[in-house]
Amino acid sequence: MEHTPTTLAGFIEQKVFENPEEVISTFKDEINVFNIGELNKKATLLAKGLLYNNVAKKTPVALMLAGTTNCLTVVLALAKIGALLVPLNAKMKDEQIVSILHEEKIHTLGFYADDFLARLNKIIPNFEENERGYLRSDSYPYLRNLVTFGSIKKRGIFTTRELMLLGMHSDDTEVELMAEAISPDDTYIKHIFWDKKNKKIIREIKHVVARSASG
Repeated sequence: MEHTPTTLAGFIEQKVFENPEEVISTFKDEINVFNIGELNKKATLLAKGLLYNNVAKKTPVALMLAGTTNCLTVVLALAKIGALLVPLNAKMKDEQIVSILHEEKIHTLGFYADDFLARLNKIIPNFEENERGYLRSDSYPYLRNLVTFGSIKKRGIFTTRELMLLGMHSDDTEVELMAEAISPDDTYIKHIFWDKKNKKIIREIKHVVARSASG
């Protein structure tokens, strides 16, 4: 039997076809059991909502990752449209995050509200003066969207639920065409970290693929 690489999104789609009720993950801070069919459905809606807000293939998206099903949905949604994921660490200093937003030309910044909202006003002053999806800042010419994994509603910030609602009213065609254009060789994740030994910033590109059996 030959094993061929596939995209992360393609691997999940295959798993959904085989058994949509398969439980893939549970989280100690959440009550609901999470199955792969639910994950895929929510991620597709979120991908459509992100596309509506001009997040597409190779678009740099920085995420302050957190261990929740909402975060898992965001990561798969980005994989479906081939966006470039730039993980952020909650232990990063404000100036490090500011540097990444500038140097990586980040288009969309996602975060878990409880962990990051208090710091956001320092990093992006006056963001609440903007409408969601239309962030305009002289300090960040490329940044357009702020997204929270949580449910806190605040002017200028999307919740993932709101993006999924946008996805419900968007055409499937664009996300389907985007998925077809993504190959296992496309860049999916870019790690940025400080090399203490050599005292320099390291940027590490990774291609995230899964393995599917064929033949």
